[in-house]
Amino acid sequence: MPPHPHLPSLEERARQEGSALLALEFLKKELKDDPRAGAKNLLSKYLKKAQAEETEILRLDKLWDHEKELTAKGYVLIAGVDEAGRGPLAGPVVAGAVVLYPGTILKGVDDSKKLTPEKREALFDIIRQKAESVGLGEASAAEIDELNIFQAARLAMDRAIRDLPKPPDFLLSDAMKLPSFPHIPQRPLIHGDALSASIAAASIMAKVTRDRMMEELDRKYPDYGFLSHKGYGTAEHMKAIQEKGLCPEHRMTFGPVAEALAREASGGPLGYWTSKLENAKNGPDLKRVGLLIKRVASENMSAKDLEKLRQIYAGIAERFKGDGSSGGKD
Repeated sequence: MPPHPHLPSLEERARQEGSALLALEFLKKELKDDPRAGAKNLLSKYLKKAQAEETEILRLDKLWDHEKELTAKGYVLIAGVDEAGRGPLAGPVVAGAVVLYPGTILKGVDDSKKLTPEKREALFDIIRQKAESVGLGEASAAEIDELNIFQAARLAMDRAIRDLPKPPDFLLSDAMKLPSFPHIPQRPLIHGDALSASIAAASIMAKVTRDRMMEELDRKYPDYGFLSHKGYGTAEHMKAIQEKGLCPEHRMTFGPVAEALAREASGGPLGYWTSKLENAKNGPDLKRVGLLIKRVASENMSAKDLEKLRQIYAGIAERFKGDGSSGGKD
């Protein structure tokens, strides 16, 4: 009876099969009559690997459901669109638009938030190489303050689409309708980065691009820790804002940043928020300021000062009613 094979050497040969499914078939053949506990453990290990691999293959295949359906209807340049950076207190919001060749295999592609930075970086390069085309767009912190984050995210997505070398003939977006392209059929998908290969690829391109931009901003403004938190409102970031003040990349209309601005203003919080109300351009703008006061200022101001702000708000809202613009209630 021939000696049983050396298990580490056998496993090394199995790895050379290139996939867990093929490795399992190889090991089953080699170890079919092997009674050793180590042989059974090796087979069990590769059975689990093969099952995980099969689950991943099915997941990746399902990510193509929307693209396959649209391709069957005659669409050729199907762009997935997504953005990164809505939540941070600093830096731009960045969007990606990706057109994939039908059936492109992107192992591990997923919603960028579910991936490690290392995996995102690796997939970023693979998508660049394998995609039919990639477009990128951004909206700055100043544009976010001017437009609000929802409209700025939409602007970044518009710019990413326009950055594509050829106009797409269909748009798959992550939950957002894009009215700047009324001539292009669209399908907004809630949690689209988990439902579409193209949107998932776009989310990775946007996230990695924004992370790299925040690394550049860390070199420009080293006091804030942008390298580690990428502008999100971590304890480290809030401490830096309290100690160092704000930099030009902070989103001045975001609650924690606005609170810091109000504290630093020469007229204090009352003067700061009075100025914000008086400079409102129209009813909706006034309402946004009122909501921001509720979220940010109400816990840090006296009841007397808050009542003054309510009276100022009511007076301005009444004035906007006269020109057909309503401010609503604060």
